[in-house]
Amino acid sequence: MNAIPAAPELRSVILLKRPFGDAAEALGLFVPDAASHIDDPTLRVVPTRVNGTPVTLELGDGPLRAQELEYAVAQSAQRSRLEPILAEHGGYVVVSVEAGGDLFENSDLLANLAAYYADDDNGLAVWLPDADYVATDVIYTNDMMDRSTLVWFNTMAAKLDESTAIAHTIGLGHLGGSEVQLVSNALDPAQAYLGLRGAVADLLDGGALPAGGMTVAIDGAQYALVTGESKIGMGAVLNLVPASELTAAQESPAEKPKRKGWFGRRK
Repeated sequence: MNAIPAAPELRSVILLKRPFGDAAEALGLFVPDAASHIDDPTLRVVPTRVNGTPVTLELGDGPLRAQELEYAVAQSAQRSRLEPILAEHGGYVVVSVEAGGDLFENSDLLANLAAYYADDDNGLAVWLPDADYVATDVIYTNDMMDRSTLVWFNTMAAKLDESTAIAHTIGLGHLGGSEVQLVSNALDPAQAYLGLRGAVADLLDGGALPAGGMTVAIDGAQYALVTGESKIGMGAVLNLVPASELTAAQESPAEKPKRKGWFGRRK
């Protein structure tokens, strides 16, 4: 039996219209009777446990100014919607899940907690600092409700030249895996983006980080994961190569049930 990967520290930052007034308000979105669990409601760094897992909330007053956040917004396909949020938000909360435990359970927990904040009337956007990922509240919660694994990592796509598209993950390295790259003359950037993102999410749904020798399906075709070099300067990666181009057949991992999230949109 394969060992369950231990989680690194996982972080998510939710940009808010206004800062939380106190710790009880911040916890109240997902902890019933939150005030009774807090000795000092004025805390701005709040340790708690969710489903037995240590979680820390850092409550930020005023807008968050960080070059890494500005970079993530500038690179995002949602840039036109995110730039006004970056300029006008009035507070934020950083949700951190401590290192250790089950990587997949902890990643799912973090995604659910971020979704509670994003889906609240006060939520505006979600930023994953370790993945250069940033999304509006609506996009994040819609993806989260589709399946949690879509918001564990980032995917970027572009044209390498007039006939070649590239899609590339960011953030799988932080989870302890390898980034994955898809370079294709048969797919346009939008198709490459959707294909790569869906294929990686399929593997994560099955409880596996991408690894060499695995195969995945994209638009009905089989692709194999083969060690290669990133074309955007991220070092060693796993390339998705059409299985038909390989000299040796590679077997795909057995399917496992998809992890079901527990986040639900409030009525």
